[in-house]
Amino acid sequence: MNENTCMGSVCAECSFRSSIFSILNDEQLDQLTINKTFNFAKKNEAIAKQGNPVKGAIFLRVGLAKLTRVNSVGREQIIGIATPNDFVGLLSIFSSKNYNYNIIAIEDCQYCCVDYTFVMDLINANSNFAMTLLEKISQVSDLMMGTRLNLEMRQLRGRVAFILSYLSKEIYKSAKFNLPISRREIAELVDMRVENVVRILSEFRRDNIIRIEGASIEIVEPEKLEWIKMHG
Repeated sequence: MNENTCMGSVCAECSFRSSIFSILNDEQLDQLTINKTFNFAKKNEAIAKQGNPVKGAIFLRVGLAKLTRVNSVGREQIIGIATPNDFVGLLSIFSSKNYNYNIIAIEDCQYCCVDYTFVMDLINANSNFAMTLLEKISQVSDLMMGTRLNLEMRQLRGRVAFILSYLSKEIYKSAKFNLPISRREIAELVDMRVENVVRILSEFRRDNIIRIEGASIEIVEPEKLEWIKMHG
């Protein structure tokens, strides 16, 4: 993982700047520039590791990352996928001094890390910033809980359809995309066996709902996929 200054830019002029920081005044934005680092992470590289100290608020600028957690018996499960222009790791920033999950790049990523002490100072000095940050944390929590409930309510075919629809509509905004996670990782995300994921993807391809060429997937019949997503 490489760490640098933010490529010569300052936070006040950054096109990636989050809405959380848009309410800061000029002096606070200058301090933000000083108290953040710009980082790179290659595919499969850890951005943060479960159990390590929380160093700050991580803002993902480019790329995708997965949030994974290892349980008491050593099983790793994906609990979410982080997308560009949003914060990752916020759920640990108040609840624990250490990360409760891993953040791992599933594509080459660029991200900023805002120093933990500076974030806490902003919270104490700017009530609007504190409220906006709490709202963002609540949104992240609600989204993760909603996604988990949506998956648990569905049968196996519906779970796979849900993930394909999510990647197509929410992540890539395209009917054709390169699958960013493996079949095993899909199985972890939807709490299924790998062989069931492989079988269902093969069924979708046989029924001409999707087209698979290597890592590339194309949604050929989005209406059918949506029906399966809703009805399993």
